[in-house]
Amino acid sequence: MKRPLRTTDATTTTEGDAALDATFEALADADCRAILAAAATPKTTSELAEDCDIALSTAYRKVELLSETPLLAEGVRFDPDGDHAAEYVRDAADAAVELGDDGVSLTVDDGGTDPLRAALDAPGVSAD
Repeated sequence: MKRPLRTTDATTTTEGDAALDATFEALADADCRAILAAAATPKTTSELAEDCDIALSTAYRKVELLSETPLLAEGVRFDPDGDHAAEYVRDAADAAVELGDDGVSLTVDDGGTDPLRAALDAPGVSAD
């Protein structure tokens, strides 16, 4: 399941939310952390695989996992020739874990960034 771009500044996941487990699983994985670092600007899975020096099949699996979390957002790179591609951008600037009476909660904040604006500001990308 792909997660759309976030419409608010923060997302909180709590016990019983599948995104909580997926987020902790992704953060525990070195390849996922490398992808998050590389996804500061929008990139396709192929570009992420190359930047992170991982196999393309591994990158697809890791991007799929990250897409189930509030850490990575999916967009579309439009190509004038009609060969559109999925691209991904880090959708988190800060994360906080809170241990409370109700269990663990994780709040991910995008730091006020707008992934759509970042995508449009990327080199070679135009809204025209």
